[in-house]
Amino acid sequence: MMTRLVRRKKSGGFTLIELMIVIAIIAILAAILVPNFIRARAQGQFTACKSNLKNIATALEMYSTDAQGRYPTTLSKLSDDQKYLRTIPTCASAGSDTYTAAYSSGSNPDRYTVYCTGDNHAAVDAGAGYPQYNSVAGLLEKT
Repeated sequence: MMTRLVRRKKSGGFTLIELMIVIAIIAILAAILVPNFIRARAQGQFTACKSNLKNIATALEMYSTDAQGRYPTTLSKLSDDQKYLRTIPTCASAGSDTYTAAYSSGSNPDRYTVYCTGDNHAAVDAGAGYPQYNSVAGLLEKT
C-alpha cells in the first residue's frame, strides 16, 4: 500500500520576498518625498523671514511718524518700552535675530535698509543680503 503524502499550505504569514518588496516601495516613496518636504519647510521659513521684515518696516514707519520723519539709528529703539515692537523678531531658519546687524539708516533724505544676515535661505536660492526691505522700494528679492 502506498501512503499518500498530503501537503498542507501554511497560511497566516508573509514571505520574505513580499516583505522586502513592501520595504523597497516605502524606501522609494520616502526618497521622493523627503526632499520635497525639506524644500517646502525652507520656503516656509523664507516667507516667515519676509514677514518679519515687513513687520519691522511697519514699526520703522510708525517710529518715523512719531519722530518727525526720522528713522531710528538702531532697531533696539523699536522695542524700547514695547512701543513699536515687543521684541525684534528672529529669523525662522536661523533661530536668532539676524536683522539688527543688517539695519542701517541715513538722513538727508531719511532712509533705511534692513535685511536678513543669515545664510540659511540657500535652499530657496536667496543670496547674501536677501530678503531685503528698504524705505524706498519696499521688499526686495534677489532677481
